[in-house]
Amino acid sequence: MKLIDLIYPNNRIVSIVGTCKNAGKTVTLNEIILQAGEKGIPIALISTGRDGERRDVLTETEKPPIYVKRGTIITTVENAIKPEYAGIEIYSVTDYNTPMGRVVIGRVVEDGYVEISGPYSSRTIKGMCEDMLAFGAELVLIDGSLDRRASAAPFVSDGTILATGAALARSQELVIDKTVHIINTYSIPQVNRGEIRDLAESIIEEGRTGLINEDLSIIYVDALTSLRSGSLIAQTLTEDTRYVVLSGSATADTLRDIMQNAKSEITIIVKDGTRVFIPQRELHLLQKMGLKLNVVDAINIIAVTVNPYSPEGYYFDSAAFLENMRRAIPDIPVYDVMQGGNGYEY
Repeated sequence: MKLIDLIYPNNRIVSIVGTCKNAGKTVTLNEIILQAGEKGIPIALISTGRDGERRDVLTETEKPPIYVKRGTIITTVENAIKPEYAGIEIYSVTDYNTPMGRVVIGRVVEDGYVEISGPYSSRTIKGMCEDMLAFGAELVLIDGSLDRRASAAPFVSDGTILATGAALARSQELVIDKTVHIINTYSIPQVNRGEIRDLAESIIEEGRTGLINEDLSIIYVDALTSLRSGSLIAQTLTEDTRYVVLSGSATADTLRDIMQNAKSEITIIVKDGTRVFIPQRELHLLQKMGLKLNVVDAINIIAVTVNPYSPEGYYFDSAAFLENMRRAIPDIPVYDVMQGGNGYEY
């Protein structure tokens, strides 16, 4: 089964997120573009930053270009519309400004290379994705990154492809270990009680921190954000507290303060897995303390892609890396797009 068959037609908006720079995210994006073209699927491309440029502006390393077919809809910026790139028919000039000019949405009028850019805000990304679907795309691909997690949020995309590779660490075992940790963070289970989920969603939409008691009453905590507010939340905990709802991010310090002061068994709820910023070691320690962490919206990880090569010159045995990653995450399809997108064998 090819990667595109897992993605389409069950998903309309899909994010591609890398675990680090040079994890193979753009190669994964290009493979999906190629497979979508073979099936005649009208696609659109957007980035949470910038991609498709020939050389990384930060590291000065060469980057794989993005090649698209005529009819592809893209978001880019005014200064990235250059003679050496494919021509674009502009559909919309947005109000979103970047250092390289305004973000525009357009249709590629000839086969060729493109540079894609876009906004950072999750709501703006979502709005532009909807605009591109309205312009005729049937599948929108979001080029994201781990430090810009917004694209993986369920509010924005229907599913996520996670790209990982040798650039994450020099040891194959460490790459797999770190990748599994990211997947575990993204795979935090959804609240299973509907009434609790509705209450938590309401608290989060208000941008507040709230405690849900056993009788479903709510106590709000007067905290501007959930960051570094663990001690304030801890002071508000009672024996009746059953859930702590954080509208912002979940960090190790905040959760530790809550767990150490809990007077009964509690569950901490956040919006989704992109709001969890806890290193692997700290997460294990919190789980030993009895941490129960749930999300309002679960992230759909469609597949993982692996890149056995690092730009620093070292590489892993591709067959062994692919097999070991599949063993580590048996419930998620794993592909090696560096070897032509080897399918996952069921």
